[in-house]
Amino acid sequence: MPDVTTFTDVAGTPRTPAQLLALIERIDLAIYNLLSDPTKAAFRYRLGDREGDRGGYLLWLLDARRTYQAELAAQPLWQATPCVVVTD
Repeated sequence: MPDVTTFTDVAGTPRTPAQLLALIERIDLAIYNLLSDPTKAAFRYRLGDREGDRGGYLLWLLDARRTYQAELAAQPLWQATPCVVVTD
């Protein structure tokens, strides 16, 4: 598949609250596993073209969690639905 060179034909929809909660849960699990397994302390982590140690990876995960948490908080608490009026 060739690289995308323009966003003209790229479409998408905003993430749903359920999708955001699932992303936050995956990040929380990654943080928990990272901190609870002492053997992972010496690992090097690669994020795209960046590489770092456990502390750097933890900071990246926390930043991603804050981003998704803010996106979730910005969602409306309710959605408007069409109102049906019934008259006699």
